[in-house]
Order: sequence, then C-alpha cells, then structure tokens
Amino acid sequence: IMRQQSHQMIRNLSTKTTTIDDAHIPIIDIAPLRDPSSSLESRKIVAKQIGDACEGIGFFIIVNHGVKQSIMDKVWNDTQEFFDLPLETKIGKNSELLMADDFPYGYSPYGGETLSKGKEAEGLEDTSDNAKAGDMKEMFAIGPYLEEAGVPLPRYPPELPSMATSWRAYFEEMEELSQGLMRGFALSLDLKEDWFVSKSNIHASSIRALNYPRLEGQSPPEPGRIRASAHTDYGVLTILKSGGPGLQVKLLDGEWHSAPAVPNSYVINLGDLMSRWTNDKWRSTPHRVINPPDAQSDLNQRRQSMAYFCNLNMDAHIEAIPTCVSEENPAKYPPTLAGDHLMAKHSASTKGILDDSW
Repeated sequence: IMRQQSHQMIRNLSTKTTTIDDAHIPIIDIAPLRDPSSSLESRKIVAKQIGDACEGIGFFIIVNHGVKQSIMDKVWNDTQEFFDLPLETKIGKNSELLMADDFPYGYSPYGGETLSKGKEAEGLEDTSDNAKAGDMKEMFAIGPYLEEAGVPLPRYPPELPSMATSWRAYFEEMEELSQGLMRGFALSLDLKEDWFVSKSNIHASSIRALNYPRLEGQSPPEPGRIRASAHTDYGVLTILKSGGPGLQVKLLDGEWHSAPAVPNSYVINLGDLMSRWTNDKWRSTPHRVINPPDAQSDLNQRRQSMAYFCNLNMDAHIEAIPTCVSEENPAKYPPTLAGDHLMAKHSASTKGILDDSW
C-alpha cells in the first residue's frame, strides 16, 4: 500500500505557476519532503522543482507544508495583541526587550531599521530618502532556544504570557519545515541529503514579526519612504507568512512585481549567504513592501507578517559548495564565517537608527 501511495504521489507531483504580471512564480507541493515514508524518487522530483526555482528567480511558494493551522492561528493572534500593547510595554520596563544595535533580537520601534542599508556591508551605499527615516514598520524578533548557539535566548513581555508558549511552538514548526527544505536543497545540488545538517545543528535562525501600522491620521510618507525598503535577505532562506498585500519582488526583467496571495501557503526566498555559498548558481531575490494605494479605504490598511530566517551555526565555515564550482567556474568569493556575514548585514541595517532614536 505504501508503495502504491508513493507512486501515486509521484504521478501527482507537478509544478504549478501563478502569474505575477508577466512573470511566473512556481507553486511547489513539498509533501514528500515532510513525509518520512516518502520515496527518494518523489523527494528528488520536488528537489528538482526547487532547484529550478532557486536558479531561475530565487523565489517560490510552497503548499502542503505540514505546519499545523492551530499553531499558526495562535501565534498570529498573540503577535497582533503584542503590537497593540503600549510602547512602554513593548520596550520593557528597563528597555530589556529593545533590540540592540549589535544583535537582531527584541523589539524594534517604528522606523528603527532600514533594510536597504544592509547592502552597505557589501560596500554599496543606500542614499535614498528612506535610509534617513527608517522603514515604516515595527517588529519583534527572537533567536533560537539553544544556549550553545551563542546568541541571547528569547525574551517576552510578562504582560502577555501566552506569547512565549505560542512563539516557541511556532519556532519548532519552522525548524522542522526549514530542515525539510534544506534536505530538498541538498538533493537539488547533487549533495547527500543530510549535507547541511552539521552546519545547522546549533543554528542561529530567527523569527521576525512585522507590523505595518495603519496610516490613518498620519502625514503622507516622505518621498521614497515605504513600509520595507528594497533589500535581499541575509542568510540561507526565508519562510514568510504574509497577512496582506504589498510584497513586491524584483525579477529578471528588472521590474517590481506584486506577489500573489495563495491560501495556506508560505513564500520562500533565498538569502545572500545561500547565493554566495552556491557561487551565484542560485539567486538572492530583491524584494520590498510598498505602501497601500492612494485610495482612502486602502490607505489605512494594517499589514502583519511573520518571517522565519533560516541561518546556519554562527561558526559555520562558508566557501563555495563543491558541486557549484569547476575549472570553468571557479569560486568567486573568499571563505567566511556565517556569523560574521550575518552580523555585518544586521549592523549595517540598524546603524545610527537605534542609537539615535533610543
């Protein structure tokens, strides 16, 4: 029976596409990557679809991801309740919940980060008006529940005790999902299925919840200032749950395209470290969150999202993956440590903003 189910799964696997203007974004059914009884053949079919998407646009949508809806609903509601708390509660009585300039965890107030400035870590200066004012969002972030990871353990406001429980449950769901995706990555790169395990067993992955407040009663945004400035993500991959429109992706035609809303799905995009690790075989896709349209009914729209940033062990040694280099295509980048790469990007995105504001 199991063999019949496996063969049926293989026959049913196919890559759908959804139109974003004139571009096509793959919608990939990853059930075989989450099913312990699935065949290697079915997992390789999914891995091939993932590899094609990563090489083509670095951006895809997953369905049949296995994340429990009850856990998603609970963490989503608790997160919205957190953002509705008074500012002094979100910061903490002694500012213990406030994000520090040297570590990307805790609460960051409205305008406390400019994502486009992360490119300064690569020597690319952001001279836009938005870089001076900060992105039009607030956020709360945690890292892993692993003391060995060498990063601060999660902290939550005591005024919202359920938040600690729901966030931990969701973090564990994201860990499992990301591990499945990384197995797919390994297969698609002609590596052993567990090739990434030793590099992420004490990972520094994080969750960031973002709240883009309603604009009602506020002055119109300064020219060029948007909800989340154009950027690429820093680490290996990002798993995004979005609660509203506004996400745009810059595709190979050089134009910005609005991402579609697919029910019960996650948006996946690659980070700069994975692009570097694959010697630019795979793409780290620029994206942003724009302001609502000028229509008054939309102008006041609130948007919430939750992103899981899959990072490696802080001391993971990163150099071009062996299957991504050859005599004709030698390594383009010098070796680095995953933690050094991550912190350089974060420090650039918050430099001068957190210190100046708080």
